[in-house]
Amino acid sequence: MSKEPQVSSVKPYLEWEEGQPALPQFGILSELTGTWVNWKDGPRGLHTTCMPSPGTSAETIFGVFHFKSQEYREELKFTQVNEPVRNRAGSNEQFNAALKYETAIIDNEDNLQHFENGMYLWLGDNQMPWKADSPYQNPPTMFKHTSTEASVKEDDAEPVMGAGELGPQFVPPHSISRSGVIPHGTTIHITGNITETKQPKKPYTEIRAPHIADLWEQQYLAISPTMGIDPQKDLVEGSLEKPPWTELPREEQEGGGVNSARAYFQRIFNYNQFGAQFPYTVQPNLKLSDANKGLKFRKFAKIELDSQHDTGEQGGTINNVMIQRFCRVARMRHRMWLEEIELDELDRNGYPKVIQQLQYEQIVDFEFMFGSSGGTTLWPHIQVNTLRRLEDIPEEDRLPPIKVDEQSDKTPVLKASSQYNKMNHSKG
Repeated sequence: MSKEPQVSSVKPYLEWEEGQPALPQFGILSELTGTWVNWKDGPRGLHTTCMPSPGTSAETIFGVFHFKSQEYREELKFTQVNEPVRNRAGSNEQFNAALKYETAIIDNEDNLQHFENGMYLWLGDNQMPWKADSPYQNPPTMFKHTSTEASVKEDDAEPVMGAGELGPQFVPPHSISRSGVIPHGTTIHITGNITETKQPKKPYTEIRAPHIADLWEQQYLAISPTMGIDPQKDLVEGSLEKPPWTELPREEQEGGGVNSARAYFQRIFNYNQFGAQFPYTVQPNLKLSDANKGLKFRKFAKIELDSQHDTGEQGGTINNVMIQRFCRVARMRHRMWLEEIELDELDRNGYPKVIQQLQYEQIVDFEFMFGSSGGTTLWPHIQVNTLRRLEDIPEEDRLPPIKVDEQSDKTPVLKASSQYNKMNHSKG
């Protein structure tokens, strides 16, 4: 065995200098900047939501729930903050880029259903050493910061350390984080990376649409394994046909009649309100696949974020007391596809017109009630939508802007008002 010291594969970053970097690096998040909306005759978003049934609690009736699903349209706006945000970590300096977002969602009757704001952060390309030719590392977001005679003196570092010393280098495990504030009483923090890209070399040729999910893939269903439904047994494999058992009366369901899992969950298969019905009430992301049929894709990138990871630092969900007690938000997963699509029309220069499309799926795990065995039941709350940039939509195809009624800085409130706008979450 050699007695020579081994060469580390972890190389220090560039040395930080005062005033660097002058500009933030947004990475792939720069492609989000702007306003994204639904459009006339285009696909609508869809959500599925399980909620505790009126009159129940965790101490009374097990497993009784209220189910609601509906179509929606959305206005999702991203705004860049053009200043790098510095995180000081001793041996390293990290410079984040912040992209503010706000979204407003209304149903098919133009009732406000949801609003939310937060930030996406570009944390940097999780590769080292820094590469000048990397599209996501120039300008760099990570630096090494070696001790100096001045820092040792100013911070009273002697005799622990002297000038010219440098500790281990931190390599970010994730490139992207998202933090969001949901007015029901939940704050989320999810982290992740770009997990797939498809971009053929010029001249551009049509590529296959992104693969959203397999049919009846368990992790994307509105029914979790804790509910007692088995996709292989309870769904028609490889087919969108509705299972015959969903037409039977509750008392005739196998596995316990009215107390069987099938009896409880046949309403999700038979639901038909607010523009939502089978198969989308069972697997909402089928709407994303349907929206992509017949489109010519030039390129796409997939981003995946999660509040839970197999190893390392975690994200998280924090709930207000009532949410934590009765319908705890335990986890959030988010998948986003940034796509470039070629339309069957020409631009002003006579070339095929190319636009961008944004698709997302987010799955929020609710936990409420307990099964008769005492185990926790997980209830997926799923949202999916297909959006395009506002400027890419012709004037005649645009829908009216979505306005959230809120106090204006220009209109001071002279006295308290008893009026309010009700969000129709309970309708259904």
